[in-house]
Amino acid sequence: MRDWVNEWRQEGALYLWRYAEAKRGWRGWQFAADPLGCRSVRNLIDRMSGGDACHRTLSLAPITDAVLREPGDNRPCADRFDKLRLVYEPNFAELNLTAEDSGLILTLGQTRLRKLSAAFADVERGGGDFGIRPSVNHKTDPWLFWWAPNSGAD
Repeated sequence: MRDWVNEWRQEGALYLWRYAEAKRGWRGWQFAADPLGCRSVRNLIDRMSGGDACHRTLSLAPITDAVLREPGDNRPCADRFDKLRLVYEPNFAELNLTAEDSGLILTLGQTRLRKLSAAFADVERGGGDFGIRPSVNHKTDPWLFWWAPNSGAD
């Protein structure tokens, strides 16, 4: 039997950060990716969907001043992370992102998997400046999605 998740290879750039001392509307995780990076993440999510529990580790692109400026907030980056471990647990009901050393662990399940994939699809098409809720708890901060630097978005 073929292991589609293990055969996946990352392409493009993926950025993930939090702002230091973020105001209410800027709290939480910020995501950006170039079109190839969006497509690559979506491809991995598709390979995970409906299968058994699995994981893959992605490289995160460095957070530069250009990345931080794209959303229009000039605050410094709170943390720098080198990698993102995407963990698929089929019955996990939320999207959960936790920091561990120099990396992040994003746990997702079948229930909210399509929300994350749709967000990357929107960014791939040039969208940005929107959020998704990582859980049904409306008190949690949304995850915010932005254009990659130099993507041509205004």
